[in-house]
Amino acid sequence: MGNSDKAANELVDIIRNVIQQELSKIDSTILCQIKQQKDADHYDVAIVPDEEISLRNVVNMTKFDLQVGDYVYVYKIRNQLSNCFICYKLVPYLGK
Repeated sequence: MGNSDKAANELVDIIRNVIQQELSKIDSTILCQIKQQKDADHYDVAIVPDEEISLRNVVNMTKFDLQVGDYVYVYKIRNQLSNCFICYKLVPYLGK
């Protein structure tokens, strides 16, 4: 590999790193399933599809009463699991 190839690969790595850092700062949502109710407003949830990863004491910011097994969206502020809340409950479609 020549010097120009090495320099090009290093530039690509730098660009990837910058993009990853910026993406990590963007708010996002993840699909989760209610596993346990802790109190009136806090729930333990599992991230779908990898239910081994769970979040504890996530606050419910919706108007819905949640039950074990319900699917919800969890909003991650600045894409951090330590700073998240339940923002929406998925309601199954019962139409034709």
